[in-house]
Amino acid sequence: MSDTDRDMDNPTPTSQSDPISEVDSLKPPSGGQDDVPPPSSRPTSQGRIPTLGGRATLSRTPVSMLEQQHDEDESVLITEVKDQTEEEPERERNLLPVAEIEEEQPTEEGEGEEEEEEELKISDDGGSREDEEETFEGDVFQHVTIETVDVEPREEDFDTDLEEEFPEDEEDPVKCEYVKICDRLGLVPISYFVRHINDRDIAMKYHGLGPAEAKAMALVLKDNINLEKLDISGNWIDAEGGYAMSRMLEENDYITEMAMADNKLGNDGGLHVCRMLGTNAGLRRIDLAGNMLEDRVAEQFAEVLENNKYLRELDLSRNKFGQPSGRVLGPAIGANDTLDVLDLSWNHLRQQGAIAVAAGIKENCRLKICRLAWNGFGPEGGAALAEALGNHESLLEIDMTGNRLNQDTALKVAKALSTNDVLRILRMGNNLITSAGAIALAMAINQSESSEIEELDLTDVPVEYEFLRILEDIRGKKPTFKVTHGPVMRAGNTLEDLGKKAIDPFKKKEPVIILKEHIVVNDMRLVDILRRYDPDGLLSVSPEDFVAALDELAVPYNRVQLQEAVHKLAKDQSGRIYFGDFIPDNEEDKKVTPESET
Repeated sequence: MSDTDRDMDNPTPTSQSDPISEVDSLKPPSGGQDDVPPPSSRPTSQGRIPTLGGRATLSRTPVSMLEQQHDEDESVLITEVKDQTEEEPERERNLLPVAEIEEEQPTEEGEGEEEEEEELKISDDGGSREDEEETFEGDVFQHVTIETVDVEPREEDFDTDLEEEFPEDEEDPVKCEYVKICDRLGLVPISYFVRHINDRDIAMKYHGLGPAEAKAMALVLKDNINLEKLDISGNWIDAEGGYAMSRMLEENDYITEMAMADNKLGNDGGLHVCRMLGTNAGLRRIDLAGNMLEDRVAEQFAEVLENNKYLRELDLSRNKFGQPSGRVLGPAIGANDTLDVLDLSWNHLRQQGAIAVAAGIKENCRLKICRLAWNGFGPEGGAALAEALGNHESLLEIDMTGNRLNQDTALKVAKALSTNDVLRILRMGNNLITSAGAIALAMAINQSESSEIEELDLTDVPVEYEFLRILEDIRGKKPTFKVTHGPVMRAGNTLEDLGKKAIDPFKKKEPVIILKEHIVVNDMRLVDILRRYDPDGLLSVSPEDFVAALDELAVPYNRVQLQEAVHKLAKDQSGRIYFGDFIPDNEEDKKVTPESET
């Protein structure tokens, strides 16, 4: 471009060297002498269709070079956005390029004839913010003149996954103290804890806490007089977090319930907790389940059981206490006179350890609920438990689920139930007690007039039809009696049941079903025959008359088994057999005639 062309396009004299030298100083190094950028090697666009690559040119020029003059004497920034194509070489020569920014812009053929222009605003130090726009006729770009203001970035301008920070609230010193502690430890305050920090009950199960977060909570809770229940189960606070919580509980006697289950406290954390339980006088319930406690800390927990006079519930389930722990904990359980609930489920208390624990339960005069499920007590431990149940005066619920108990253990427990008038819930599911053991337990509950059993749990223990018949009798006396059992078999699963005739409990096709404790009549013709042997209308006959009636009915039956059942029933009913239960609608006769097993 010639000098004449420059003078015509820019009437302002070019003798002002300061602005131009400033522009030259910001200009990137170039390989040629001219200011004109090299022509683009990309193909020219047809019909104003944008090319595959667009070029945005950013230039800084004095105000005097504009067509419209301004009153300001200082230079301002000019942002020019345009398309660099080979069709407009003259317009490119009219500019003083300072920096060129290459931008790849995907285009499509068939777009409109005009391309949307982009406005760029550049911030710099200056006075008040003012925008000016100037459009040149015949040109395809705009001049935007701006004066920028220095703006500091703010937190709300950025997206973050961190929990919100809380301003210091002078009206709530507890929240302020917690925020300060978190700042000192380099932690983000937990929003849920801040919202509930003054509540009586705080539940933060599986909240992702760690040792540091537990320490921050402990530091602010040691002086809290409102909190009564704290649950931080499932947070893996480790031994370090257990130490912090234990130190907090040593100073805070207002908390009555503490749950630290599934926190990987380990033996070290267990030692800290035991040390705390030796001094704390306010805690009534503590949950330490699933913390990998082993035999090494059993002596410390035994000392707690012997000396702590305030604790009412202790949960040590799902740990690793073995036979040595049982030998140590057993005497401590016997010496304790304050615990109401003890949970030792899912440990490894076997053989001598199981016997020691059972002996401790027998000596304990306060315990109301004892959970010993899934420990592998075996027949020896089961026999010791049965002995403990015999005359226990306080135990209301015992759980012996999954302890490898057999039929002999069930028979011993059934014998203990005949003298126990306190126990209400018995759980013996998932044991090999057989259908005979289930029948023995049901008979003990049914025949004991002083039994207070309300629930019998025999989960996965198979039963037979006779068990269901005894269950009907129990529910006749206790309508709210609850029982859980396994599948119903057509016959028992003991050696004595081999060769025994199978009975389908859901399809009563046999006219007479003879069981050990029942005689089930499904043919009403037998009732009519029995009436002929009952001239007084008392709905009762002698054993001989009952056998004669069956012979007259001409139905197949086992004579030996029938005679045994008939004589047993007659013995319970003063030598006669009441057959009024065979008559569904005979309600009035049932009221005036003694009830019997039929």
